[in-house]
Amino acid sequence: MHHINISDYRNDPAVRQLLVLAAEPANEQELEALLDECENLQVLVQAAATGQIVALVAYRHSDEYALCVEYLAVDGSHEHQGLGRALLFELRDSQKKILWATTAADAVGFYRAIGCVVSASSTDPRWPDAARFLCTLPYFPLLNSQPEEDPEYEAVGGELLRGLIEIAEPSPHWVPDFLALHACLAQALGSTALAIEHTGSTSVPGLPAKPIIDAILLVPDANQENAYVPALESAGLVLWHREPGWYGHRMLKPAANSGLADANIHVFSAGSPEYLRHLIFREHLKQNEADRTAYAAIKREAACALAAADGANGLVMDYNRIKEPFIRSVHDRIFAG
Repeated sequence: MHHINISDYRNDPAVRQLLVLAAEPANEQELEALLDECENLQVLVQAAATGQIVALVAYRHSDEYALCVEYLAVDGSHEHQGLGRALLFELRDSQKKILWATTAADAVGFYRAIGCVVSASSTDPRWPDAARFLCTLPYFPLLNSQPEEDPEYEAVGGELLRGLIEIAEPSPHWVPDFLALHACLAQALGSTALAIEHTGSTSVPGLPAKPIIDAILLVPDANQENAYVPALESAGLVLWHREPGWYGHRMLKPAANSGLADANIHVFSAGSPEYLRHLIFREHLKQNEADRTAYAAIKREAACALAAADGANGLVMDYNRIKEPFIRSVHDRIFAG
């Protein structure tokens, strides 16, 4: 494997054919535009013994934690040899980053088979009639660590909320409440919403929880608030706070008159380690009854301890700190595997 500059390979028939396979340009003009785009990307290739390039991946670094796979293709005569997988694993392990890509339904099986977390995504303007999916390949050392910089908590539309932390039994309203929130976010953001996932305890059937919907919204760059906050504010949401040092995290909440259930919408950039932690933990709890039962007990104990200590003056972050050792122990087991 080696990197190439597309400018040196614009007229290489094998490279041109691979890009046709990757992006299906409609004509020669679109292919030339695709080649122009790839000149601004990094390109890793695999060559056959003859020297002919038979597989390529074009990508860009989206932030310090992740890189975006824009195009991936393997020549038809070299399919089923693991070349696509090898290219992606080489990128992940050499760059020590999480990989993410949006893709059509026919490629989801490949990405899932190599260990990607898959979420439904918004329609891509390049392929407006095709369902799209966000596929994210974990780099587990990043999931086992946290940023070392100060999160820089900054209140915007609301302060830290204090109150009595109460745990409710599972409610049939939580899923439709999330779906209403999902519809609101998707309509407001269109293709900017790369994924919208129901997370937290209300997303796990049978698990008691604080009766507040948690959702993760992935955008191309969470630090670029102008790309998504104004549209969400117009849809009845409030930018509550920002923590740029913690994966660029922003949190929004529905305004009191929005008609939406109480919710915390956590915004991260695509490829965020925190997004992966939440989805992997959610799916683990759905499948593991013992950990689900243990977590329910920890949640109740944490709420009782905080109520005894602070009463109606409790902070959710203190409740989360009590739960954290259990969550970390589960993470250690999952990510070690």
